[in-house]
Amino acid sequence: MPSAHRLSRRVVTSAIALAMATAGFATTAFADFKDELLKNDTIVVGTTGTAPPFTMINDTGDLDGYDVALMKKVAEDLGVNVEFRQLDWSGLLPGLVADRFDVVASGVTRTKDRLASDDLIMLSPYIINGVAITKLASNDEISGWDDVCGKTVGVVRGSAEINLIRDSLPEGCLGTVKEYPGWTEMSLDLKNHRIDWMGMDYLGPSYLAAKDDSITVLSDVRSPKTQSLAVAPDDKELAEAIDALIAQYREDGTLNAMITEYFGQPVDFSKTPADPK
Repeated sequence: MPSAHRLSRRVVTSAIALAMATAGFATTAFADFKDELLKNDTIVVGTTGTAPPFTMINDTGDLDGYDVALMKKVAEDLGVNVEFRQLDWSGLLPGLVADRFDVVASGVTRTKDRLASDDLIMLSPYIINGVAITKLASNDEISGWDDVCGKTVGVVRGSAEINLIRDSLPEGCLGTVKEYPGWTEMSLDLKNHRIDWMGMDYLGPSYLAAKDDSITVLSDVRSPKTQSLAVAPDDKELAEAIDALIAQYREDGTLNAMITEYFGQPVDFSKTPADPK
């Protein structure tokens, strides 16, 4: 439910106006979404900073990543500022409901429950991904999904991957599950042999494995999924404004340019899987 303090300062918004840019591509202008922002003329974004390359701290100590670049581009095109607030993944979506953020940008998986939820607004896909096995390159005991039964898996606390993995494995196969706040702690336990494998998405760990030859990501990707941004439940106009830009970015190649920059390869949006039912 929207919080009382947010509702008390909201005004009744007028009709949405769609403006076309003259620079060769369409730009969406929604005049009234600013009435919904937590801070005047600023989109407040919750992100972890610990899920490379979606959101991370770069070599110069700055917040960086695909989600960060995307939200900077969105804010620029909407004519507002952007402010990032870092929090562990498990606190991001509850923080959205509690009015700590306008948007959560941290590789949010578009699950059935999230798409149907009254507690947030999931936007249309901004990337295609799936779940995969991440393990030590030296671990010869795991060469595929048939080998993970009964073994200890690490997952990010509150993430969607564990349910996707559980659904893709035979009943009774999943072993002990250990939860972590993010990649850093989980990969350390993998290297110290406290877990056998990591149950995560495919693209993020693949980016990290390219920089760390002690870790490998198996190529058998399961449970194709889409990810995007999540917007506060009573920010309808803001959600529509950002979603219109995401649609534009999918069409004009902006998303794939960013995806290629951060993940090393584009995705084929014509193969976007259907939303989970």
